[in-house]
Amino acid sequence: MTIADRQHGLVTRSDVTDAELSSWQWIARLEAGEWLAIAPGVWRHRATVVDWELRLRAGLKHLGDDAAVFGRAAAAWWGLDGATQDVVEFVVPRQRRERALPLQVHTTKVWDVGDLLVHRDLRVTSVTRTILDLAAIGVAPKLIEQAIDSGVRQRRTAVPRIIKRADDLAKRGRRGTALVLELLLDSGGESHLERRFLRLMREHGVRRPTCQVVHERPSDGRVIRVDFQFPGSRLIVEVSGRLGHASDRDRTKDARRRNELIADGWDVREFTTLHVLEEPEYVVATVVAALTQPDLVAS
Repeated sequence: MTIADRQHGLVTRSDVTDAELSSWQWIARLEAGEWLAIAPGVWRHRATVVDWELRLRAGLKHLGDDAAVFGRAAAAWWGLDGATQDVVEFVVPRQRRERALPLQVHTTKVWDVGDLLVHRDLRVTSVTRTILDLAAIGVAPKLIEQAIDSGVRQRRTAVPRIIKRADDLAKRGRRGTALVLELLLDSGGESHLERRFLRLMREHGVRRPTCQVVHERPSDGRVIRVDFQFPGSRLIVEVSGRLGHASDRDRTKDARRRNELIADGWDVREFTTLHVLEEPEYVVATVVAALTQPDLVAS
C-alpha cells in the first residue's frame, strides 16, 4: 500500500521525501496535474474526490499534531444532532496563531487532558469540549441544546461532566459557559421532547425527576429503561414522540414494557408530543395529582 493510500489520497512534503522522490521528480508530477494542492503543503491525487472529510484531513495534516477538528465541524464529526457537514474549522494552541492563517482556525490557551480525542482516525475536541466551544463561538442555543441532548444520548458525555468542565472554564473567563449551564437546567433526557418535559416541571415548581432510569425486573431479569422516575414515589413518566413509536411493532413493545412496569408496582403515566407542547397544563396537573396520591409514595 502506498503512502497516499494509507492517508486517504493525501501526501505532504515529508511524504514525498520518504518516498525518495527528488524535487524535480515531484515538480514534474505537480506540473502534470497528477497532484493538486488542497491545503498549504498538502496535496491530493487528482483522482481523489474532494469532500468535507478530505478537507478536514488535509487541514489537520497542514496544522500538525497539536491541532484538532473544532466547533461545528467537531459536532458533525461526532454525529451530534443539528450539526451539518458544511464547515471546516480547527483549533490550535494560542502561540500557533501565525500558522493558522490559511485555514479557518481558532486558538485556545486552555487545554485539559480530556479535551482532545481521536475519533474515527481524526484528532477532534471531545463532545464535552465541543459543546462548550459551540457556545463560545456564538452558535444558536437551540443547536447547543441538540448537541447536549444527543451527546448524552450517545453516552459520549454526561450532564455532571459538562457542568464540571463549564465551571473550570468559567473561572478562566471562557465565553458561553453561563449559557451552557442555563441550558443544562433542562438536560438529562435524550430528546427535545424530554427537555421540554423537564422545563415544564421546573417552571411549575414540580421536583425534578431522575432521567433515564434502568429497571431490572425481579421476575425475569429483563432490563427496562424509563424516561423519568420521580424520587420518593412510585411514579414513572414516559414521553413518546413519533420517532421510534410509529409502527405496530413499536407500539406493541411500548405496551408490553408499560404493563410489565405496572405489574412490578409502578404507576406509569405517558404523554405524547402534543400533550407536552400544546397541553402543558394537563401534563403538569396529571403529574402533580399522581405525586400527591398516598399510595404512590415509595415504601
